[in-house]
Amino acid sequence: MTRVAPTTDAQVLIVGGGIGGLTLAGICKKLGISYKVLERSAEITPVGAGISLAPNCLRILDQLGHMSAIRRKGQPLRKIQIFRDNTLWSVVDWEWIEGKFGYSVYSIERHSMHQALYQGAGPENVLLNAEVVDIEDLPTEPTVKVRLADGRQMTGEVVVGADGIRSATRRILAEKDGLDGTHTIRFTGRTHMTGYTHPLQHLSSQDLGVATWVFYDDAILTSWPCIENRQWFVGVKSSKLKDPSRSSWKGASKEMINDIYGDRFHPFGEHHKVRDVVDMAERVTASDVFEETAFPPWLLDG
Repeated sequence: MTRVAPTTDAQVLIVGGGIGGLTLAGICKKLGISYKVLERSAEITPVGAGISLAPNCLRILDQLGHMSAIRRKGQPLRKIQIFRDNTLWSVVDWEWIEGKFGYSVYSIERHSMHQALYQGAGPENVLLNAEVVDIEDLPTEPTVKVRLADGRQMTGEVVVGADGIRSATRRILAEKDGLDGTHTIRFTGRTHMTGYTHPLQHLSSQDLGVATWVFYDDAILTSWPCIENRQWFVGVKSSKLKDPSRSSWKGASKEMINDIYGDRFHPFGEHHKVRDVVDMAERVTASDVFEETAFPPWLLDG
């Protein structure tokens, strides 16, 4: 029987209902550890385009029971073709990966993977509209109290921050220990424009599982094979912004991406143009790319 401390809502409180937080929830479920996921968004909606799953993470996801869904909704990578503009440089075989590591590399729609993890964690264990604003270590009890923006409070034995690069969990804990609570992230100088397409009907079964990297003079575009000859594409370009405060752009559009990449070469475009791929997108996103810098180490020893 699952052991729940009588004074807590759950043994583990997980801040953030993204890929990492929901995976941890699935691990807790498998181990019989009670948990609650606190997600600040009001609903689970499609975010992002695709995601690549390598053998090391697939081994974990398989143990959590997700491999059948990944095989059904994902596409294993067979090879990568690399171009310099419209000149083929190299073709790299990836089919040996499964024989060596037990799993291939899969590309899958990010929302499909997120939904599988959400259902695996159990919607009843995921609290939406749950924005964490304070975390209090209770010195007289082996518990931690979390306060939400709407006034609700929850207690657990452990709080885990899985709330992304702008982690409220990290900021709150740092400030409580007298450290600078400013987010320790740095702009990389790059902008990513991505999309996930409908099936490209002009492609054949021979194109399934084939990724493409195209290196232009001033940008890079990669596209990853997804189920039914869908493409998850990622354009990488230097940004003109010096220190943007945003990550995701509002109002990203196909036209915006085509203005930069549209007339460039792409082998899977019906007319060998990037716009042929972009115009088939179900949705697109654009974001400035940040990285985490070294965070001052500290220890709270109660």
